[in-house]
Amino acid sequence: MFRKKLSTDENSLKVFSECPLFEGLSDTELRVLLKTAHIRDYSDDERVFSEGTLGICFYIVAQGSVEIISENAEAKPKVLRKYNQGAFFSEVHLFTETNHTVSCMSREVTKLIIFSKPEIEDLIKVKPKTGNKLLLNFLEYLSSQLDTLYKENKELLKKIPDGAAY
Repeated sequence: MFRKKLSTDENSLKVFSECPLFEGLSDTELRVLLKTAHIRDYSDDERVFSEGTLGICFYIVAQGSVEIISENAEAKPKVLRKYNQGAFFSEVHLFTETNHTVSCMSREVTKLIIFSKPEIEDLIKVKPKTGNKLLLNFLEYLSSQLDTLYKENKELLKKIPDGAAY
């Protein structure tokens, strides 16, 4: 009648197993990966990170939801994207140390699984086979995202009158 309530580790493993970035990783490798993560609860309308701050973390929504917001002093903040359970974001910050170009807010009680760049780098050194699988998955995902952006840009450029882009 009632489903068993999953522990944080079991719930996190379930989220991992459904995430395309962790495809091909064994249960043991997922557990190793989980040990490198931080799991943090956010209250409704709590700021996860702010535009302009240094980004060194990658996030997976284990429960709840967050919104990615563009904040501009001259205009009302604009919601760019909403992420629900199972979604991931800020993956580029595992490979670069750049400032966030957007802000992130929780929109309900939310649990995030957080990986930092230094901890992923340590994982790669200690467990190179797992690290390489993970890196290849990220590379494949980021390549597909880049391809999508190129196609979208090409379509948008077709809509701009000649000479108007410059």
